[in-house]
Amino acid sequence: MYVVANMNICQGHARCEDICPEIFSTDDNEGKVVIAQSEFPDDLLEKVRFAVRNCPEGALRIVKGGKA
Repeated sequence: MYVVANMNICQGHARCEDICPEIFSTDDNEGKVVIAQSEFPDDLLEKVRFAVRNCPEGALRIVKGGKA
């Protein structure tokens, strides 16, 4: 599975980074999400799902299979 971000709607609240810093960080210039590794291990699935659900703008989503 992969996580992807819609950079057009990300506002840089960094909730994803707070919840799952293994996968998410923020850009130093714009403050928007940076995905450290789009493909994540199964043991992080629940943390990634929680981070995706907590994005205020809905800028994150999980994709099954190949990259979207």
